[in-house]
Amino acid sequence: GEFKSGTLTEERQSYRLATYGNVINISRQVIINDDLGAFVDLARRIGQASAATEAQLLVDLLLANSAAGPTMSDGKALFHVDHKNLQTAAAFDLTPLSIMRTAMRKQVGLTGELISIDPKFLLVPAELETIAEQKLRTVLYPAASANAATDSMKSLEIVVEPRLVSATAYYLGADPASVDGLEYAYLEGEQGVQTEMKAGFEVDGISIKARLDFGAGFVDHRAFQRNPGV
Repeated sequence: GEFKSGTLTEERQSYRLATYGNVINISRQVIINDDLGAFVDLARRIGQASAATEAQLLVDLLLANSAAGPTMSDGKALFHVDHKNLQTAAAFDLTPLSIMRTAMRKQVGLTGELISIDPKFLLVPAELETIAEQKLRTVLYPAASANAATDSMKSLEIVVEPRLVSATAYYLGADPASVDGLEYAYLEGEQGVQTEMKAGFEVDGISIKARLDFGAGFVDHRAFQRNPGV
């Protein structure tokens, strides 16, 4: 028979780059008296500060709107019951984690078809690090073989983020190979922090400018699940 014409259904999400930076002034006297070489490794320290800035910006997106996340193009927060990614509050355990994984697996696309999202990352605050490891260990190394974890549970990675302000909330993130979720970008040609150095003339010393053009945003709510915890 004849092939029928179809259309592509799309959602539109957007975010933009912002510029972050600082200028560090180092006097000649400080350089001369620097016996410990604190400024020799300045590039590494600037890189660490840049990475911390990026991490904080990503966490701020999760915590926006009282931890409901940023407002998406449909006018609803990232974590919303209508998005089927906000679960009933429960203390971290395997049962609520299973509910989150099931909900992610059953997410549908814009035309109602199952899109087969693979859960990949368990994101927890520092306060839940130990209990998350303990709970997953019970299924990775069970006393009885009947309780052994599935291959997908074994592939679940624990990501500990101390910048999360809630000591009880935990998240499930999808494998980026199966769906787009939290996306970040740099200015083309300037990936990562950029540094410039200028020697002083009126002031005896050097100035180092660090600049970062960075942006991030959620492009699909289906890639994350949240449980507020108790």
